[in-house]
Amino acid sequence: MATARRERYRKQTREEAKAVALAQLAESGTAGISVNAIAKAMGMTGPALYRYFASRDELLTELITDTYRDLAETLAQAVADAAPADRFRAMARAMRDWAKRQPDRYLLIYGTPVPGYHAPPETAEIAAGMMRTIFDACSTVGDADGATAHGGTAHGAATSHEQQPLTELEAELARHLEGVGSWVPGEEPGGELKGRALRTWTRLHGVISLDVQGQFTGMGFDPSVLFEAEIDALVRGG
Repeated sequence: MATARRERYRKQTREEAKAVALAQLAESGTAGISVNAIAKAMGMTGPALYRYFASRDELLTELITDTYRDLAETLAQAVADAAPADRFRAMARAMRDWAKRQPDRYLLIYGTPVPGYHAPPETAEIAAGMMRTIFDACSTVGDADGATAHGGTAHGAATSHEQQPLTELEAELARHLEGVGSWVPGEEPGGELKGRALRTWTRLHGVISLDVQGQFTGMGFDPSVLFEAEIDALVRGG
């Protein structure tokens, strides 16, 4: 009984510390996260809190891991709840909605890297699972294999110059996979699907990152319109 009570207290203390750290993150960014300041806000001493988190990096790892899991679960749920034809749009919109609701957590994982901090392998595994969701959503739109009944590209016959960028991308993806293994768990996707998922990831995050950082402020238009245009273009394979 006493052991269970101590474990509950330990868990509660760690969760409270993470909540305070997130408040610090919102106020000052990652540079503002301080174990001693968190302890003070909780009515503890720094050394006492270090019994729950051995270092600031350990606390930061908890925040990053929780954030990756939350986003991964959000995207997976959005895809699961949508009809097959709507899964890509559902995934993309869920990504933006999540980021807009909690911009500080979004920037924690997609903003400026923390100097001197190295994320543990666990975060890469969670990110790989999230890429699996993106791959699966991408496979529900357009021609997932990249070849059409016309025997050429998705837009019919193309010149070698038009094909070259995709060829270079496929070669780079192949070199990457030979060096570090698959991005995603489960069955290995085809080359065109890998390229499509990579372009999807970068283009959606490009708009989201600018939006979350307030870069559209004062420009006089709604960035959600641009985001929907990017979704449409990705669905068309553009």
